[in-house]
Amino acid sequence: MTEIKPFRGLRYDTAKAGPLETLVAPPYDVVDKKGRDNFTSRNPSNIFSAELPDPSDCNKAIDRYQCAASIFSCWMKKGIMTRDPLPAIYPYEIEFSSGHSKFRRTGFIALVRLADWSERQVLPHEQTFDKVTEDRFKLTRATRIQFSPVFMLYRHNPGVQKLLKEAGSSRLCSVCDSAGNSHTLSRLTSPDITAALTSAMADSPLYIADGHHRYTTALRFRDFMREQTGHDQGNMPFDYIMTYLVDAEDPGLIVLPTHRIVNTGGTDFAFISRKASGLFHIENIEAGDDYENLAKRMKEALSGTEDTLAIGAVSGNRAQIWRLRDDMKETAYPDDMPLALKQLDVVLLDHVILKRIMGFDRETEEKNVRFSADAVDALKGLANDEVLFFMRPTQVHQVLDIADQGLTMPHKSTYFYPKILSGMVINSVGDEW
Repeated sequence: MTEIKPFRGLRYDTAKAGPLETLVAPPYDVVDKKGRDNFTSRNPSNIFSAELPDPSDCNKAIDRYQCAASIFSCWMKKGIMTRDPLPAIYPYEIEFSSGHSKFRRTGFIALVRLADWSERQVLPHEQTFDKVTEDRFKLTRATRIQFSPVFMLYRHNPGVQKLLKEAGSSRLCSVCDSAGNSHTLSRLTSPDITAALTSAMADSPLYIADGHHRYTTALRFRDFMREQTGHDQGNMPFDYIMTYLVDAEDPGLIVLPTHRIVNTGGTDFAFISRKASGLFHIENIEAGDDYENLAKRMKEALSGTEDTLAIGAVSGNRAQIWRLRDDMKETAYPDDMPLALKQLDVVLLDHVILKRIMGFDRETEEKNVRFSADAVDALKGLANDEVLFFMRPTQVHQVLDIADQGLTMPHKSTYFYPKILSGMVINSVGDEW
């Protein structure tokens, strides 16, 4: 059984903190150090000052996690951030453009009771890395704060949609992100409405779209706190995680491809391509120096062949489309791999290209693979010893089906767009606030 509930969110007081557009930020895992510093330089109270702490912002004797706790405590004492007076569920709407079309995605932020993976109530679809979880656990332990909501999907639920549409929530704030997408946060405090939403969601299993590491971190922190406090009844603040919930059939649910930039370690692309020719039909694409045009041609070449596994490859002045040969669809993969995984481009890249052709193991992959949702930027920054593998998007139904079967995809198999903003509302899992 899924349990959601309202909470007293912590939000910025813009009269003291500054304009909201200088305070919020995209999820921490889609920016690098330079991007983080750009956000915090605009406003020292930007959410990244606490969510991605830098010891240079504090006394250098304090580690980065205690630095974050110190910064956040200061915000609360100064009234830069305050706690809402009543428990609420927070509708969150995004209006945005993708390609030449305009969309609107409607969801809501609430607390979700944590469930162990074995309970099959919250279902993952991607692998996680212990290094990332360790960092986020140390931050949560120091601050007792969930800065960014996990993004989860639920299968189509007309009752939930009807309640959200008719609830008449009060608008709290609206802000545009750097891409011009409009984010609007509202608030529902009526006990009748929040109870009705809780009831309507009770039979809906949840699927993690973004935030596998955040959810894994929350489970670890819950277990840590239960051991520390002796409270294991399941109704403490640390038993819940702040979550952004969206209907899987929402017309604004857009998934973009996540391209891979792979360092070859000096191996010549021509050699890699020759090895690939034993498994793939290879089509050469005119490259040139017009990156936008090349990205467009690669996308067009990959489209219209959804029944065939295919990936683009670009290195230097060479661009190709690799389509898996029909006679290799079985032998290219490990014998025990489930059929559902064999139907995914990202698994083709991970198991066949990276592992079989290029000889990568998991450690090598972590060190030598970068990710980008922007093909043009990736092409512009491509180094001589790198290959850009141009991907197609994973479909929403594939995400749900993979999760239902208890399977997981490679890391960053999906890029749900737009990302929700950190700092619109956050949640305390301690008693301090």
